[in-house]
Amino acid sequence: MYVPSAFNMTELEALDVVRNVGAGYFVTAHEGRIQSTFLPFIVQSSPDSVRIWAHFAKANSHWKVVGDTPECLLIVHLADAYVSPSLYPSKRVDGKVVPTWNYVTVEVRGMLQMLTNTDEEALLRALTDLHERNSAQPWAISDAPGEFIDSQRKAIVSIELAVSEITGKAKASQNRLPDDAAAVKARFEAGSDAEQSIADWMA
Repeated sequence: MYVPSAFNMTELEALDVVRNVGAGYFVTAHEGRIQSTFLPFIVQSSPDSVRIWAHFAKANSHWKVVGDTPECLLIVHLADAYVSPSLYPSKRVDGKVVPTWNYVTVEVRGMLQMLTNTDEEALLRALTDLHERNSAQPWAISDAPGEFIDSQRKAIVSIELAVSEITGKAKASQNRLPDDAAAVKARFEAGSDAEQSIADWMA
């Protein structure tokens, strides 16, 4: 990913985006064919390593490349929004402005491998707990009959991405004049959810 220095994120900032978004596109290339699957995931990190757990539907043949070409690109996108040049005060000075697009996105690279049965159970419980955490009535795996859960598990294939590189890009008007950036931020703060997410980065 092309990242001008003004838009560079630290690895910790990028990993925080990955954790908070919680889903992304797992992309692999095998025998001349590029495949992509959008999957929810959970991040397992320690001081020594970062690993991302997810699972494919067994009916999705994409998982079969894991044994042959395990190199993977995971794309995690936080938000994006169009920026009109009409927002810039500098437009009134010399008119030398053009439209652009602000966004926050992260690319994660690493090697894919299968999860063991023990890890798979931990993955499913962790995913459920993560995404149910804000529910007024959080659902748990134990709420469903055990035999039903067992049958559902037979329909998935769980994988782990052993992370080797994390690159984040936050394009949030850092390259504009301060007054231009402030005007974009003010408009975005009162805008859509995506625009508000970008405004948070502009802070």
